[in-house]
Amino acid sequence: MKARYLTFFSYIGTPFRSSEKIWLKEGRNHADTESVQGMIELGLLKLRSLNYPNVFLSSRTDGGVHALCSTAHFDLERYGSKIYEPQYVCYKLNRFFNKTDTSIYIKKCLQVPDNFNARRKALSRTYLYRFAVVKKGIDLPEATEIESRIPVEEWRRCYFQRLQNFNVEIFKEGAKYFVGYHDFTTFKKFDKLKDHKHNRRLLYSITVRPGAPIVTSYTRERDNSIFDYWEVEIKGRAFVHNQIRRILGTLMAVSIGKLPLEEIKLMLQVPSKHSWYSNIQSFPPDGLYLCDIEYDPADLIYQPNQDEQKDLESDGDSEST
Repeated sequence: MKARYLTFFSYIGTPFRSSEKIWLKEGRNHADTESVQGMIELGLLKLRSLNYPNVFLSSRTDGGVHALCSTAHFDLERYGSKIYEPQYVCYKLNRFFNKTDTSIYIKKCLQVPDNFNARRKALSRTYLYRFAVVKKGIDLPEATEIESRIPVEEWRRCYFQRLQNFNVEIFKEGAKYFVGYHDFTTFKKFDKLKDHKHNRRLLYSITVRPGAPIVTSYTRERDNSIFDYWEVEIKGRAFVHNQIRRILGTLMAVSIGKLPLEEIKLMLQVPSKHSWYSNIQSFPPDGLYLCDIEYDPADLIYQPNQDEQKDLESDGDSEST
């Protein structure tokens, strides 16, 4: 018997090339140990289902990007009339990741309708970016490396910058331009294979707030931090490639006076790869976290005869017209 599952999981993206595996001409049924998707498929193979357990991600992230909560769906087929219990699937996957020292944790697994799609059914996606700048009034000698003042617990978890003229109020003001429905072509990393796709996306909100270091109590008590930590939470329906990191790079350029605030409006009004300023530095992937994928709870409810009922209803409608 075949069943479709939705899994919620988190991962540290540092060791992965990306969340999505490389597609080969021979097909998609292959292992890829350098991707999150590939490692989940390897774990599912331990169940020895009748089918190859192709995993379909709800969101694709670059190498180095982390996830506090991501989702994916997959099908598993088993002999007889029984299915794999979701709790057992969760247990087997976490056991596999633990044995292979893989930085992925499966939070939960649900059986969902057979036509459920983790990507298309998502109502929103929420990302968080963590960065830190040197506090105002602290003058570091040019010969002093900023890395010597970064807590080791924050390695590849936050973007540290040596900026003396960072203005968070201008940063917040610039963020307001991006909220709403816009064409984000200017803020997309171009791929020749995907140039034909439209780049209009809806951003629900961008929230800028003070952050905090993620360190042990030992470091917190003994280390006199020279950094101000900030968090930027971005919620939207979907995003184009590198959109968030380019938006943040633009906001940082505006906040330090490198780019006039009004240029953001122009970059959105004239959506083109030629509208991008080459002197803007995109934020690196290390500080970016996928935090949440939102679904309609009703879409997650599995009803055994749901598909059959839909077929009967559609047949009845066609006969009456």
